[in-house]
Amino acid sequence: MAKKPTVRKEVNDRFYKIFTYQKVDRMLDCEFGYWPQTIRRWLTEGLPADLETEKNSMFSGKLDKFFGFDEWNHTGIDLKLGMNPVFEEKIIEKKEHSVIMRDTGGVTAERYQNDVDESSIPHYLRFPVETPKDWADMKARFRFDDPIREIQQKDVEAMRQGIKDGKMASLWFCGFYGQLRGWMGMENLSYAFYEEPAMVHDMVEHWAELMARQIEKLPPDILVDCVSWWEDMASKNGPLVGPKMFREFLQPGYRRVMQAAKKRGCILGIVDCDGNPHDIVQNWMEEGVNIMFPLEVAAGVDPYAWRKEFGKELRLKGAIGKEPLVKGGKAIDKELDRIRPLMEQGGCVPHLDHLVPPDISYKNYCYYLEKKRKLIGKA
Repeated sequence: MAKKPTVRKEVNDRFYKIFTYQKVDRMLDCEFGYWPQTIRRWLTEGLPADLETEKNSMFSGKLDKFFGFDEWNHTGIDLKLGMNPVFEEKIIEKKEHSVIMRDTGGVTAERYQNDVDESSIPHYLRFPVETPKDWADMKARFRFDDPIREIQQKDVEAMRQGIKDGKMASLWFCGFYGQLRGWMGMENLSYAFYEEPAMVHDMVEHWAELMARQIEKLPPDILVDCVSWWEDMASKNGPLVGPKMFREFLQPGYRRVMQAAKKRGCILGIVDCDGNPHDIVQNWMEEGVNIMFPLEVAAGVDPYAWRKEFGKELRLKGAIGKEPLVKGGKAIDKELDRIRPLMEQGGCVPHLDHLVPPDISYKNYCYYLEKKRKLIGKA
């Protein structure tokens, strides 16, 4: 039986310490990001003009630094998971504010220019995998033995030094539903679970094997503390696949990758899933994915109910509703009072439950940050 991974006391990172229930000087001060339309609004409300360069950003390090969020003490590595060869990018039609194009991933969509309000939501028209024959072509673009899969020695050395310096060792992956949806689109994938189950199993197995082999290529002394998954697969009404289907099709992939990571010491797995994925939380936890994020309040997520149901093995990140920040003042105070007892239980990092939307004013956001920092003990 493999040795169960244990907490590494030498890791000097608030994220790691909080989610492994160690003592920490104070709560981690972080937020998720911003819709570009929000930044454009704030530039008219007092955000310094020199931040205009960030007006089309969702995840702006420059803006995070301006607001004074904590820096991450993490180290990672550039794993070689990309498509090769990529599709030829092709412009199909140009419009006044948008362009219909096929991107290098093979997806045809109408994409809006960055400085219009619709810019965040492309209109997807066609995906590269519709049949098993299409999948055979796509699979060949993700060969295990492709020379591009070789990990650079300089990247290994950088991660090794980061671990020696007490940083948390992290890996980042696209989850199985997310990757298959990227290849097929949500509608095609939904049908494929029933009409082409063998193909779906093969897609999951291939993607899992590609990721796990990358972990296994790392030298024995390279540790893994946390695996981060992007897996947007839920709406307000629940996950896009139920727990039974998740267990049959997707969970074996998570098991393959997380087991490879656990052999390197991994004890944390975080999944970024919007909406309300409650019904599949147990599935994730069984494989060591034990931090749920961003816990969208408007989608009906109740972090207190989740903590009661799943216990402290479930860690929580996010869970602060956006609507109180639209209202401002006492509504923000009340929302922070709501989250305080959960934060005090441990294993919880509070922040807004998604990107900051453009109906939140700059003034209200600054008020929120001031009040939140008092709550978490940051001067």
